[in-house]
Amino acid sequence: MALQSADVTPSTGGGVAFGDAFVAASPGMLTPPRALPENAHIAVLAASGPSERKRIEEAAKSIEARGHRVTIAENVDHRHRGYLAGDDDERADTLNRFLRSDDYDAYFFARGGYGAMRILDRLDYDAVLRNPRPIVGFSDVTALHQAIAVHAGVATFHGPMLNLDFHAGLSADREQWLWSILSGAAPMTHRFRSEQVVAEGVAEGVLFGGCLALTDALVGTAYDYWIDGGIWFWEDVEEPPYRLDRMLTHLRLTGRLRRIRGVIVGSLKGCGERSEIDALLRDFFGGLDIPVVRDLPFGHDGNNLLMPIGAAVRLDTREGSLTITEPAVVR
Repeated sequence: MALQSADVTPSTGGGVAFGDAFVAASPGMLTPPRALPENAHIAVLAASGPSERKRIEEAAKSIEARGHRVTIAENVDHRHRGYLAGDDDERADTLNRFLRSDDYDAYFFARGGYGAMRILDRLDYDAVLRNPRPIVGFSDVTALHQAIAVHAGVATFHGPMLNLDFHAGLSADREQWLWSILSGAAPMTHRFRSEQVVAEGVAEGVLFGGCLALTDALVGTAYDYWIDGGIWFWEDVEEPPYRLDRMLTHLRLTGRLRRIRGVIVGSLKGCGERSEIDALLRDFFGGLDIPVVRDLPFGHDGNNLLMPIGAAVRLDTREGSLTITEPAVVR
């Protein structure tokens, strides 16, 4: 069922409100996209900031080396106001044209930056639901992940982008994880070390999250997505501890931090010293009696571990494991 913006009002966390009826977000609300076929046709899009086309073309070669075909959107190197890959009309129109086409098997993004929020009310969510395909990106693409979850009910992927990850190169294990999950492999387990554990525990739930700044910015809007009973992952970049504190405090005051089963923190590049971050995490999550881990390899350091939004997962600090327990796509 497509969730149209005219029918949806912001919730206070935990789901979507339809008029007077509140519907809690749940695994059944998200439709998994189709599995990525062999020799897929992948589109590279730009919903936020501009990139150097040559850099994106170079990055695309690593995808093409796996037998896939890549088409790069024409606006990836366009510049509007210096920080947008074209004005709002161009970015929205280009994105919609690609989403409406049946020629592509998946959508990756060139980079993040800023600007996706500006076009959320212009996107064709019916096109996403009509033909669900993997949509992969992080950072500012978090705005698209949340909007698509709310208004199309389709699962997406927080993961590598061309300007950073594919240009620098993914490690062999991250690359295998990426293509395996997109092809429907499960279970898939990522291991972490004991020193990454902030709070002990075991939890099962639905994975959701993204860039903290975007999640915080969308609270109270028609693109506010949160899963009660879910396992929340987040990351950010160049946000000093007091600003992380402010955003987490905002989420705490909504009551939603008390309604999750686990927390997974990724890269916090340029966000302060480890001791400062440790103290912050223990302050916000230490008393919730849920498993909390940090420094999982997703975020602005690159070499991103794909995180399938809407997938069923198990987080176990005793085993040091995050397991995708069921396929994140359908064959």
